[in-house]
Amino acid sequence: MPKIIDVEQTRLRIAKAACKAIAGKGISAVTMIDIANAAGVTTGMITHYFESKADIIAAALRIPFLNLERKVAHRLAKGETDLATLLDVALPASRSNFEDSLIWVNFWGVIAADPEFRKLNTTLNREGASIFAHVVRSGWPESTEWPQEIFETALRSIVTFLFGLSAGGVTNRGVWTAGVQRSQLKLHLGLVRHWARQQALHVSADEHSIVTANGWMTMDPQN
Repeated sequence: MPKIIDVEQTRLRIAKAACKAIAGKGISAVTMIDIANAAGVTTGMITHYFESKADIIAAALRIPFLNLERKVAHRLAKGETDLATLLDVALPASRSNFEDSLIWVNFWGVIAADPEFRKLNTTLNREGASIFAHVVRSGWPESTEWPQEIFETALRSIVTFLFGLSAGGVTNRGVWTAGVQRSQLKLHLGLVRHWARQQALHVSADEHSIVTANGWMTMDPQN
């Protein structure tokens, strides 16, 4: 009986190997042979599962997202509610997290000169934003009550800051140590949360004023 091959698991295994190859040589220098060697397969097998090098890179760039979801889910299952602790898994403060950040920093270095990678970046950022939105809502339950525009602005600020910490932690580890990354993240989250809460209060107050001015407020018949 022929061996049954799980296509998705095989693609995932090759994508994880591509992550290691890219971390070692960079996106521009890595070759299909490098990826095949890292995965322990032939280049012919890789081209059977992926249409191009860009297709493999796209799959490799999604691995950090999968790792982020898995690690956050583990912390949530243990009862963790602090957003800074949940987002700590997105920082290059540990070896495994460092490798996840490294592949993205490599990618950022090549997208400016490659239209296909720029398009891919837009798609991946959209996917990543959805994941980070779930994490933020898990750590800040009150954010579900914020107006959508306020939440999206807060989310964009947090994700942008995380990207900056990733770049610093990968390119200048002597300055952006794990302790510095974590302290700066906590500071930024505190500022963003305060801003979002204040904005939400202003919106609520403005809506209250509009309702009152237009005579829409329900009056107590006993008064």
